[in-house]
Amino acid sequence: MPKDGMSLADDLDDGLSYQFEDPNEKLPESDPGKTSSKRPLEDENVNEPPKKVSKRKQKLEKSKLHEKKLEKLEYEKLQKKLLPRLSSEELAEHIASLIRSKNPSLSALELDELYLKKSDFIATSDYDKDRTLENFADFVSKHSNAPRAIVFSVSNIRVADVFRSLGGSKNAIKFFSKNKYNDDLKAAEELWNGPKKSKGKAALPLKYILTTPSRMSRIIKNTDALFSGKDKLDIIIDASYLDPKMNTIFTGEDNGVLVSTLKEFTTKKSSVKIILF
Repeated sequence: MPKDGMSLADDLDDGLSYQFEDPNEKLPESDPGKTSSKRPLEDENVNEPPKKVSKRKQKLEKSKLHEKKLEKLEYEKLQKKLLPRLSSEELAEHIASLIRSKNPSLSALELDELYLKKSDFIATSDYDKDRTLENFADFVSKHSNAPRAIVFSVSNIRVADVFRSLGGSKNAIKFFSKNKYNDDLKAAEELWNGPKKSKGKAALPLKYILTTPSRMSRIIKNTDALFSGKDKLDIIIDASYLDPKMNTIFTGEDNGVLVSTLKEFTTKKSSVKIILF
């Protein structure tokens, strides 16, 4: 039993609080001057989900971007194919820009030694037919008057295609990486040193030497035979052809090799002219 004057809660003395709130007691009113500790309502737009773009609109936007991309590619393709139709002065300047882009650290004087002159080129803007493989033989017959011509193409496959378009082995010879290098080197020296004799008769010299820039660059590093003689030499560049990656011979991997090889021929060989197909 609890002692007198002590409540049941006091008698328990077990460390627990047995105080109860009076349900009739009023809670103190909040002070309007104090900042509420409650989190303010967030702006209704903050967590608003992004507006969904309709599938139709997405499709239209993608279509427009695709069209712009195609237009840009077509424009670049056209500019590449129109390069052979430039004037001699424009061709020299175009190649000069390639040289500058490949040699950013060279001085103006050093770059000038690498440039080709406008007099090195023969303009062919007068040729109004399409510059396709079917018209290659017609083109060279009208623009190449030298007894011998070197034709540069962007790849081995293209060399083989041009070879067939020019009548094959009766008119042309191929120097490319599908041949053994020593065989190409020997053939180049024999071709320039004079025609072979067959059954007591002199064989007619071949006019066209078809090659890639890299193969010809390697050949002229090991022989000066191609620079000998005073006969005229035409260098025909298969410039309007675009490979599967939309590169021309001037924008492909060998463009730097091509330009340096052209410079070597125009410097070491007399009467050289460059013609772009």
